[in-house]
This record gives sequence, structure tokens and C-alpha cells, in this order.
Amino acid sequence: MAEVLMFLHIKVEASANLDSLSGFIVNEDEKYLIDNTKKQILVHGKSYQLKDTELIKTEFGLYLDHQLLGEIFGLHCEFNFRNLMLEIKPDFEVPAIREIRLAQFRKNMNHLKGDEIADTTINSKHHISRFGMLDWAINSMQSNSQSSDTRVWLALGAELFGGETNFRLNYSSNSGFNSRSQEYYWRWVNNQSKAAKQIRLGKISTLGIASVYDPMVGISITNASTTYRRSFGEYTISDYTEPGWTVELYVNNVIVDYQTADASGFYSFDVPLVYGASDVMLKFYGPYGEERTEKKTISVPFNFLPSGEIEYTLTSGVVMDVKHSNFARAEIKYGVNRFLTLGGGLEYLSSITSGSKISFVSAFIAPFQNFLVAGEYAHGVRTKILASYRLASGSMFELNYRRYTENQKAIKLNYLEERSAELSVPFNFSSFNGYTRWSLKQNVYKNLTFNTGNVTLSSFFGKINTNISTYTNWIRGGNPYIYSNVGLGVRFSRGLTGRVQGQWDIAQKSITSVKAGIEKKILHSGYLSISAERNIGFSYRSIEAAFRWNFAFSQVNSNWRIANNEYLSTQGARGSLAFGSGNGFIHADTRYATGRSGIAVVAFIDINHNSEKDDGEPFAKGVAVKMSGGRIVSHNKDSIIRITGLEPYTSYLITLDDKELEQISWQLKKKKIRVYTDPNQFKKIYIPVLPMGEVNGWVFFNDGKKTKGQGRIIVNFYRTNGKFVASTLSEKDGGFTFLGLPPGDYYAKVDSTQLKRLNMRSVPSGTNFSIKTTTNGSIVYDIQFEIEPNVKNIK
Repeated sequence: MAEVLMFLHIKVEASANLDSLSGFIVNEDEKYLIDNTKKQILVHGKSYQLKDTELIKTEFGLYLDHQLLGEIFGLHCEFNFRNLMLEIKPDFEVPAIREIRLAQFRKNMNHLKGDEIADTTINSKHHISRFGMLDWAINSMQSNSQSSDTRVWLALGAELFGGETNFRLNYSSNSGFNSRSQEYYWRWVNNQSKAAKQIRLGKISTLGIASVYDPMVGISITNASTTYRRSFGEYTISDYTEPGWTVELYVNNVIVDYQTADASGFYSFDVPLVYGASDVMLKFYGPYGEERTEKKTISVPFNFLPSGEIEYTLTSGVVMDVKHSNFARAEIKYGVNRFLTLGGGLEYLSSITSGSKISFVSAFIAPFQNFLVAGEYAHGVRTKILASYRLASGSMFELNYRRYTENQKAIKLNYLEERSAELSVPFNFSSFNGYTRWSLKQNVYKNLTFNTGNVTLSSFFGKINTNISTYTNWIRGGNPYIYSNVGLGVRFSRGLTGRVQGQWDIAQKSITSVKAGIEKKILHSGYLSISAERNIGFSYRSIEAAFRWNFAFSQVNSNWRIANNEYLSTQGARGSLAFGSGNGFIHADTRYATGRSGIAVVAFIDINHNSEKDDGEPFAKGVAVKMSGGRIVSHNKDSIIRITGLEPYTSYLITLDDKELEQISWQLKKKKIRVYTDPNQFKKIYIPVLPMGEVNGWVFFNDGKKTKGQGRIIVNFYRTNGKFVASTLSEKDGGFTFLGLPPGDYYAKVDSTQLKRLNMRSVPSGTNFSIKTTTNGSIVYDIQFEIEPNVKNIK
């Protein structure tokens, strides 16, 4: 009885002679008493009289009829004789269940925050030189109206002098190698450094105030971390791409969300605000393979820092324009408190004719929850302010105002003011959800104001998604031009998808263009699409067919289009190769690998338990790996588990499971491993699988008349130096077993505290044994103990 209550974490105390049990149930005021001398139970202020057979005392404790556990205590018990299992169904939340629930809740919260506790952590490691990733793509175009062109794209990813090194080379049969279209950079990252966490050399981004449309070669230094640090609140971005395209959202090079554009190409993301600089990037993937990845870097206007933290960024380089302009920018931000961050700096661009130096100050304020304000003043160039308020429902209202100094040449615009207001409202019902956006924008020129309005409704109902967007443009005093784009997409059975788009001129009450297409999934790897378009206003007609097939190592595609009297066809293929995952294996994939990382989990039998793979120690099969992020790849040729598509300098928690190992004696000591990835390479993680020893035996009870097996006796195991290792409990027939002892010398003994409480002694008092070093673990058989009443003066 006491063991059951202890298992449920219900307070229980036994009297010295085991005649009674007392304690409380959940609440300290709900006391109970189980009295064997009076055959009585007192609980909840009530008294229950028992029969002699309902409450029994033995040398080892009190035992209550399990039916009364349910009737009196609300602990309903059902015993399954087939599997020898007792099922308890309580009428209330017992403390053990509550503790499990709270532990799981805390675990889920830590998982969302990325604060899960790992058994061990493997940090990043810098290498002098290591090559690991290669991407390739080829695309050829033929047309009857323009010259044919073949483009080849090759990307190489490595680590050089401790930094991530990437080369992306582009070649065209028409233009050859153009230096402007080549990409290359070296990036050193150390998030533990305080002075500088990132240094980047090569092609870098300006992201400054002045308009710089050409690539720039230079250096950038910052103490901003690459790790993902969530702040408070979110910021909504939305735009259009092509219908059915996949859009991935990256924040500081970490993918945080993705979605498929609707029937009109509309997409929307809630970007989580993070502490420090936010490098937000969108990647677009066409569904037919006719386009490669397009990257679009956007700037989130809110940049908060934790209280007391300083963040700086220094950038300098040469712009690859006709003037080879010099560019430099120094910026610093300071977190005054959780709700206020101030910043400022100086920017220089030699080609600005109205003044090459731009000094600026900025402020980011959160006056109250879900209300964010960002402001910036750039001397002689512009003043801008943005206010955003987000409701708990996810709706967001935003006001944006920018005023440009007249005759400034830093920003290449010809209007003086920019005003906009936007309201976005998501809606979700049981089987119908969607998103609506209302926006109004004004560009103020010297002599006129140009107005643009938009209302967008995107909805999903089962396998149907629709988009209706209405636009209006007008100049003050003029007639507005109003038109609507309508899109409808339907997913049919057997991988068939249909899409229809059209544009309606509301003023003329006529259809200006219409486009329709179908896409069919072929087996598990192919896609075929056919579409037709007609634009009445431009007398344009076209019909197009596209085909894509995904092999394990490459994606191939072909596209044909006839438009009026022109013919165009393209053929392409792309793929990637990842090296260094072990066993001479080269991982081929259709997804890009350059700039990414991988993990190779290598499990081996650690025969000597030194946590290192020595010669002669074989690999182990059957270790299951779980991890959020990346793609887990297994191959029959070896037991190495490879995880691809990971972001560099990012921590991932790997969870291991040893239930499918070939031997029951093989165990994992550490099942949660936090790994910080290295750029452009597979990081090998060696997992020692420990062959553990087993010991079994018997506990007998001798009452002076007969000897029988005795259950519920605690047997402890110690190292020969006296260090406690483990314990086990004897079964009903007296047998006990324990699996999980590493090689070494031990001794076993019956728990002295339990013997003292029972007023008994053990013969022998202890037994020595050894666990040998073997591949499958050794077993020690038939250790025996006999317990008997502790009679005084027994020598």
C-alpha cells in the first residue's frame, strides 16, 4: 500500500511497527489514517470500518484490498493478469501526474525558446581549410526571335582560415563571365566573441540610406550575433510573386517559415522581431523548375536591443558602378531599456553630388504592448517615422510617413513625400481561413499627388484558394483608374491542380486579360503543366507547357512557349554535391548545399567505455535520430545517419533513441546532444553505444520454518571503492535483475535502511562480482541473499 502511494507521490508515513499509514492527499487539509489495529480508515472526515481480510499486515507492510482504493480514495485499480500490469484511474489529478504535466509544459516552453537542456554540447570548430559543398545548374534557351543562350552556374562552398568561403560563378554563352554577376565572400563568425562576432570580406550588402543599386566589394565588421534571438512582437510583410511558387522566410540566415503563394501569387508572413540587426531574406522557388532561386533582402524597420547592450556595424567598400564610388557606413545602437533603443551614425558615398556625408540618428520605441514606433532623421536627406499596432487577433494597422529634403541626390526619387496606411486582418474559421489587406499610398510631388489604393482578399476553403485584388490609381482632380485581378486555384484528386487568373477593368466594364492552366503530379517525382494566356489590350496570346522531374541527385526541367509568332524553349538541370560525411560517401541532392551545413551521426560500440572510437570498435546500427530542422538521410551501405540542409553557426538539439539497437545490452549514456554547425561541411558526431553488464539473482525469506522467495526487497550495487551505482527491487518470487553496469568490479548488498526498518538481517551481507569488457556486455548469474528476523545475540 505504501509503495503505491509513494509511486503516485501522495504523502505517506508508516508507523515504527508498520501498524498504520498516515499522510494527506494533494491538500494538506485532506489527511488520512489507515489503522490496522482498529481495522479502520479515516479520510475526508469520514470513517470506514474494514474486515480482517480487507487490510492485511505482513513483515513488509500493510496491504489494502484494491477495490477499497477506488471506493475510499478514488484510486480505481484494474489488474491485467496477462501482462502483469496494474492500471490506476484516479478521480483527481494525483501529484505524480501533475508533476509530469508541468515538466512537459516546461519542456515545451524551453523548446519554443530554444532553451532545452542537453546532456552535452558540441561547439563550433574553426579549420584552416576544408572543402565540403558544390552546387551546379545549367540552362539553355532557344528562340526564333533572339539568339540562343546557355547559362552555367557553379557554386563552391568551403571553410578557409576559419571562415566560411563561398564562390558563385555565372557564365553565359552570349556575355561570357561578367564580373558584376560573380559572387564571392569570406565570413568569419564567433558568437562568443565580445569585440567582433562577424567579419565579412568580398561582395557585401550596403543596406544604407543612399541608393546603391550596384554590387559592392569591401569589408563589414559587427558585434551582432548570428544566433536567432526572439524579441517581443511580430511584423507583417506581404507581397506578390508567381502563383504556386514556394516562398521561404529567413531571419539572420535561419529559416523561420515558408508558404506557397496563392492563385494570384500573393503571400504574407509574420516576421518575428529579434534583438539586434535583422537580415531578413525571402527565397522564391518556381513550381516548374524554370527559374532558380531568387533572393530578396528586406529591411525590418524595428530594431530593438536588450537593456544595456551596444551593437555596432562598420562597412566600407567600392561600388562596382561606372564611377567606382567609395562607400562607408558606421552605425551604433544602444538598448536604453526593453522598450527604447537609440542609434546613430555616419554614411559616406563619394558619388553623391549634393553632399557625400550623411549623418543620422534613429529611435525605436515600444510605448505599450504590441505598439511599435521607429523613427530616423538623416541630415539633408530625409525624415521618416513608422508606427505599427498589432492586435491579439493578429490584425495589424500601420502608418508610414517619409519626407525627403528638396534637391537631395542621395536617394534617387523624384517625389518629396511618401505617405501610406495599411490594415491587414487574418481570419480563421473551422473550415475557412484567409487574409485581407487594405492599403492607401500617396506620393507627393511638387505639383501633384499620386494616389494608389489596394484591397486584397486571399482565402482558403478546403482544396480551393481564391484571391481578389482591386487597385485604384488617381491624381487629385483626375478620374481614377480601377481594375481587379481575380485568381482561383483548385487542387483535385490524383495530384491535379487547376488555376485561373483574370483582370477586369472596372471603369470599362470589360475583361482585359485571362490566363488558365493545369498542373499534374506524375508519380512522386514529376510535374507537367499546361497554360494559356490572352491579353486583349496588347493583342497577346500564348500557350505554354512545362515539365519537371526530380531525381534523387538532380532536377531536370523543360519549358516550351508559343506567343503570337514567337517560339521559345528552355531546358535545364540543377543539383548539389556534399562531401565529407564519412565512408567516402558523396551526398547528391536537388536542393542547394553551398552556404549550408550538415551533421553526420556516427554510432559505434564503445567496448572500453572511453567515449572515443578506437580501432576494432565496430559501427552500430539502429540508433534513431530526431531533430527539428534539416532532412535526415539514411543509406543501406553504412550505419551513418546524415542530416542535410542546416544553417551554419546555429545550434540544433539532436535526440537519440536506443530502442532499436540490435542488442538489449547496448545503451546510450547521452541522448540529447546540442550541436553548433560549421559552414559548408558535415560535422561528424561520434555517438558511443555502451555495452552494459547485467546482474541477476534471488532474495529469500527465512522465518525459521521455511524459506521462500521474497518480493519488494531493495538490492543495491556499489563499486569496490564504496561508491553507490544503482539499485533494483526483487519481484514477487524473489528474483531480481539489473541491466546497466559498465565494466568493472562491484559488490551487491540488500538495502541496510530497509533491513533496519523491517528489523531483519541479510546473509551474506554483501557479494562481490565483476562485469567483463565485451562487445555485447557480460552477465553475472545467481547472486543470492537470504533475509531473516534480526534476533538479538546472534553472532
